[in-house]
Amino acid sequence: MLSIVFGLIAICLGFWGLIKYWWYMVDLLVAILPLVLIFSGIVALIAGIRNTGIKTSFKDKNGSKESVDASGDDAPQSRKKDE
Repeated sequence: MLSIVFGLIAICLGFWGLIKYWWYMVDLLVAILPLVLIFSGIVALIAGIRNTGIKTSFKDKNGSKESVDASGDDAPQSRKKDE
């Protein structure tokens, strides 16, 4: 019950501060927006690179690494299911 009361007080003080000092909130959003865009762009770039399937090297069945041919055959190979 006590946490509910403190939560309601915090919400009321937050709305009061937002209404009274809204120019500061706008300045804060203007300052934070470029940082959010940069970090979300980095995350999207990393996710896009991981989803493309581009590999610089791959493992064969023996576990040794082989580099990809210079001919450009770096397309992912489909695996056969064990029957």
